[in-house]
Amino acid sequence: MKKVTYLTESAKKFSREEAIAEAKRCLLCEEAYCNKKCPINSNPKEFVELVATEQFDKAIGLIRDNNPLFYSICTRVCPYDSYCVGGCRNSKLADDPIMIPFIQKYLVDYCDETDEIISSGNVEPKKVGQKVAIIGSGPAGLAAAAVLGQKGYEVTVFEAKKEVGGWLSYGIPPHRLPKEIIQKDLKYIRSLDVEFRTNCMVGRDITLDDLKKEGFKAFLISTGFTIGRVLNIEGHELDGVTDAVSFLSEAKSKDGKIEVGESAVIIGGGDVAMDCGTTAKLTGYKKVRIMVRNSIEEMTASAKELKYLQQVGVPIIDWMDSVRIVGENGKVVGMEFKGTDDNTKLYVECDKVIFAVGQMPGAIQTIAPVDVDERGMIVIDDDFNTSVEGVFAAGDISKAKADKTACYATALGKKVAQSIDKYMQNIAVSKNV
Repeated sequence: MKKVTYLTESAKKFSREEAIAEAKRCLLCEEAYCNKKCPINSNPKEFVELVATEQFDKAIGLIRDNNPLFYSICTRVCPYDSYCVGGCRNSKLADDPIMIPFIQKYLVDYCDETDEIISSGNVEPKKVGQKVAIIGSGPAGLAAAAVLGQKGYEVTVFEAKKEVGGWLSYGIPPHRLPKEIIQKDLKYIRSLDVEFRTNCMVGRDITLDDLKKEGFKAFLISTGFTIGRVLNIEGHELDGVTDAVSFLSEAKSKDGKIEVGESAVIIGGGDVAMDCGTTAKLTGYKKVRIMVRNSIEEMTASAKELKYLQQVGVPIIDWMDSVRIVGENGKVVGMEFKGTDDNTKLYVECDKVIFAVGQMPGAIQTIAPVDVDERGMIVIDDDFNTSVEGVFAAGDISKAKADKTACYATALGKKVAQSIDKYMQNIAVSKNV
């Protein structure tokens, strides 16, 4: 049996024969619950039918028309139990739904075999002089850049860090999303003449006024939540206390080769907490525990991430609330908890405490003087307009009603691209009047 390491991908793969056989099981039901459940509108029913008839190029072209992050989002990080596969469970295949992500994963392998970029070719002619700046290269920014590139705009993506991808590159562990997979999506986006400027923070290294002088007419802020939260409890300043963003980012940037201790405690019950748990275990911590305030059944983590956490041997202790972090000589040595449903008291020895309790935005107003709410999220209207003319916002950083998943961020990126396109067309019309 192959040894599982930090870099070992966890998800199953289909062979060509398995993908075709699985696709042929699809009932092609009129309701197409899978389509209705997909926030990105990838049209699973249609591309599954194409795979069943071995029309792989057409299937890939259809997906790419709808989801430019086909490699990394649909086939890897999608919480498909809630989306397409969850929709399939509403059909007559409730007990044995079509495993749509595994079919898509075969299509990724098919692309690799051909070693070429397969698309439908539905790209509009270049619109000379119409430049759009995307600030932040997470899934929302990348999706918007791709859609605008498909429409012929001159798009430049500005990324403050060395690598493009945001949380895809710096947060999601390689067992879910290997580094090379993101590069394959970027290869397609670059084929649309989208330019990337890395190590360039808008508001510090370059300003909006500078970009306007370069000819940019519209701007999308999609910087996401870049700062991890730490609970303000006794001992939070001790050496050995960190946040999920910092922990996951360091591990992924170093391929898991980080300094580890004996025992780690993770606070939180979402997918990010599960990622911290598996990362801690697979990078070398002998004991890893996840502590949650409510029941395991009430956790927001997806079923597949919970399953993988169990496979690598990380327990979850529920109904426990953080009291204080205990230290000696400035370093963490343990943590105290109390029961949330009784008078239980628990002390856990550990030398690492990781808080996976949410993220916060950076200094958005250094980019543009947009209106923000009490949480620092950008206030937008239904068309993603901010309070500043020509500046749009999408993704986690925007005050939009949506799931906080990479899939929904991708969907929002597509939608904001349509609003930017409309805005740019209005500018062009007004110039000709």
